[in-house]
Amino acid sequence: MENENKKELKNTVTVRIAGAEYTIKTEESAEFTQNLAKEINSKINEIKTVNPYVSTSQIAILLALEYASDCKKATERTEAIRSEIKVYLEDTAKAQSERDFYKREIERMKAEAKSKANQINLFSDDKK
Repeated sequence: MENENKKELKNTVTVRIAGAEYTIKTEESAEFTQNLAKEINSKINEIKTVNPYVSTSQIAILLALEYASDCKKATERTEAIRSEIKVYLEDTAKAQSERDFYKREIERMKAEAKSKANQINLFSDDKK
């Protein structure tokens, strides 16, 4: 069971970020990993352009905080959406249950009306 929870790191990808080369083992595709590295490299260069005196490690920490913040917010939004979906599913189940009840009630009333119509017809036939 423990091995089922571990994701297989099947790809080895080499990326260049801020002039340094990193070899990464990942479950993601090489293209995905390269695109992430390009995005990070672009953000580092953007920050260095604005403030060339900030060290690469300081920039890396700032970017890590930014990505962690984005990830946490996305997780919170996902949980909120899951909660909304759960409410919608419960409402849907309740509505379906009510619909089924009213369908049965209509069928019961139709049968009752048919029975009463048959009784009326019997009385009508008796008077002829």
